[in-house]
Amino acid sequence: MENKNQGDQRNPRTAPTFPSTSVPRISGINAVHVNSARQMVQMHTSGRRPNRGDSMVTNSSSIMASSTFPRPTSNVSVPAKSEHGVCNNPQCDHCGQVIIPSPKSSFPIVDQPSITVSDWSIYRIKKPILSSSELDALESRFEFPMPEMIFGNSSIKLQNDKNGATIEFNGLDALDTLESGSDLRVSYHKEWLDSRRSTSPSHKPIDVRERATKDLGGLTSLESVKPYDWTYSTNYKGTVKNAEFVPCNEELPLQKLLRPDPILFFDESILFEDELGDNGISMLSTKIRVMHTCVLVLCRFFLRIDNVIFRVRDTRIYIDLETNKVLREYKIQECPYDQVLQKIKAKVVADPKSLMRDVNWIAQNIPVLSCEVETIPEEGT
Repeated sequence: MENKNQGDQRNPRTAPTFPSTSVPRISGINAVHVNSARQMVQMHTSGRRPNRGDSMVTNSSSIMASSTFPRPTSNVSVPAKSEHGVCNNPQCDHCGQVIIPSPKSSFPIVDQPSITVSDWSIYRIKKPILSSSELDALESRFEFPMPEMIFGNSSIKLQNDKNGATIEFNGLDALDTLESGSDLRVSYHKEWLDSRRSTSPSHKPIDVRERATKDLGGLTSLESVKPYDWTYSTNYKGTVKNAEFVPCNEELPLQKLLRPDPILFFDESILFEDELGDNGISMLSTKIRVMHTCVLVLCRFFLRIDNVIFRVRDTRIYIDLETNKVLREYKIQECPYDQVLQKIKAKVVADPKSLMRDVNWIAQNIPVLSCEVETIPEEGT
């Protein structure tokens, strides 16, 4: 009876202990682990939701965020001021600001979140990959095979509501910047090109009956299609209207960007992607982060050709919402495949090949070939 009473007085949140002579425990998850997981989820979700410092603040992260960073709401509009209709994005229960764009699960899948902060409106359009009919309509614009996956109707647009200046990122404009060719090759580059060129010039499959009556040799030769950069290494810096960037000696304010300021709006997506015939990957992606004081957009091109090269081309747009200063940084990074492989082998990781798929790790561990910063001059200067 004494042992039973002691057992009744144990803290239910404390994991029970068993003597060595006890019956082996059944494998499973202890209640204390479940409670800890619930607490971690609660802290994570409450930390992402801005608070006003009222009685609902229950963890130290939220207290620090609510007391350190002011949260003015008068200069924020969700959706953007020029948009019409109701915003369907999840919003904070306290201040009403958008937390993160919410994708729709219904068909067709269309997501168009937007937000206005001070003089700048941010519009995000997310749509599915282009259909066959949409690709056919682009034949007159692009005389080369399109990437395997292209989200041609998706985009990010930043617009200054006062002077009408706009900066946009979309996959189709990015493909317009491709060079006429590429000096990069793989061991079976010709065979891969042949597979891409086994279609007619209009990129439509050739009828089986035509194969017996027509000579297809011209369609599978290296001269049959206009040369193009098969790696899709875009030099895209964004589509700019009603403004002009000029070189400057400034740098992005990293200290300001590294502060844990509350995020009003965040999103990331892919504009196009191609596996280069299983030779690696070529991908253009975007990421945007909007705070009360600034906006940061990253448009990143990432290329990995197995046994050949790694390449990263980053375009960053920084907007100071307090001064309306706009900076654009364009950075080019490259490194031979073998050198990156040696760096990975020097690290003790369970899956070394996973680092080759980690775009952020690659960007932090390959040399920078060039970096230029530009700005939009203020009116009257």
